[in-house]
Amino acid sequence: MSGSSSSSTWPVHEYRVVPWTTPPDVRGSDGRRPNVKERMLTEITVEVPPRIADVEVQLTPALASQCREVEDAIARLDARYGDVLTGLTAFLVRSESVASSRIEQVHADLDDIARASVAHEATQEARMTVAAAGAMDILVRGQEPGGEFSPEIALTAHHRLQQTDRWNHSHAGRYRDMQNWIGGSDVSPRNAVHVPPPPDEVEPLMADLAAFLNRDDVPPLAQAALAHAQFEAIHPFVDGNGRIGRGLIAVALRRRRVATQVVVPVAAAMLADVDRYFDTLTAYRRGDAAAMVSYLTRAAAHATTEAAVSAQRLSAMPQQWREQARPRAGSGAALLIDELTAHPVLDATAAQGLIDRSAPRTYEALERLTECGVLRETTGAARDRVWVAVDVMDEIEDLDERIGARSLPPKHWR
Repeated sequence: MSGSSSSSTWPVHEYRVVPWTTPPDVRGSDGRRPNVKERMLTEITVEVPPRIADVEVQLTPALASQCREVEDAIARLDARYGDVLTGLTAFLVRSESVASSRIEQVHADLDDIARASVAHEATQEARMTVAAAGAMDILVRGQEPGGEFSPEIALTAHHRLQQTDRWNHSHAGRYRDMQNWIGGSDVSPRNAVHVPPPPDEVEPLMADLAAFLNRDDVPPLAQAALAHAQFEAIHPFVDGNGRIGRGLIAVALRRRRVATQVVVPVAAAMLADVDRYFDTLTAYRRGDAAAMVSYLTRAAAHATTEAAVSAQRLSAMPQQWREQARPRAGSGAALLIDELTAHPVLDATAAQGLIDRSAPRTYEALERLTECGVLRETTGAARDRVWVAVDVMDEIEDLDERIGARSLPPKHWR
């Protein structure tokens, strides 16, 4: 496998012509019916990914060295902060889920996401982002370090992602039984940029992908990159493929014990230049696997560097909050400060459970920390209020911006 975007030994996808009928009464999301050319469409060309369970992964010495260097950096981040900073994993899961959702054009304000995370009234986009965080958490916790990967982990995570989706809840947690496509129109694959394999190919292809993920003879970052690209090529679900597929990167690194505690927030790098990300996935389908490995290695390097900065900032926050609020030792406010990096979003019930104080004392703590700017109340209501730790939420946005700035090409290349 070459280290550039040139051709490689990786097998290309098979193009297969299959019959197609556009239902005459189907309607797109905009309400329109199929046009004449869509109604006359009788066959489509699908892309069937190769089986990769036993394909040899060949990296140039330079690319293999880059993989090892970044894997070592991820492992250092995991070892230094994963056990001692309890809020880091939740923070990175939240950050990764926000960026991954935004790649799919699911945009939600962080305060709205906070309200949705405690079952408060919120926008559909916020609820979808919270569901993505829940799915990522299932993927990470469901994969034992050194254990065997099972497609059931992806199915369970997909159920969490889609179970409350207004359009696709009936497909949650199961492989698609219909043809899907990317691009084109809502009603037919005509002019689509990618038409994945027919539905009867999905389950065997996912079993093959699981076998690839369970290998230990492939550099972990390369394995994560190729597994992600293969998953996106299969597109096994009706919806939610991008968010679950990017989550597989964390699964692969956890299984190989590179990152057993933290999640590397690579989606922020992808979000910074979505076109380059999608172009690299297309290159993979054309047989250029090295481009995908190189791309993820660079993205992970940027994400790991900036995640370490966030870890340092998170670890310093409790002391900064104590100086800011000057709570009495043992008070509700002091106890709550110790919990905020791990629980930056909370309502009164959650806060009371964390500090084990009466409801009046809990409200006193919340009001004290709000008055001094440690917390911000997000609803503006007198009842069912939701608070966020200001510095933690700001750091999520800042982390995404820093990774994005690192990941963008120089201006004269744009």
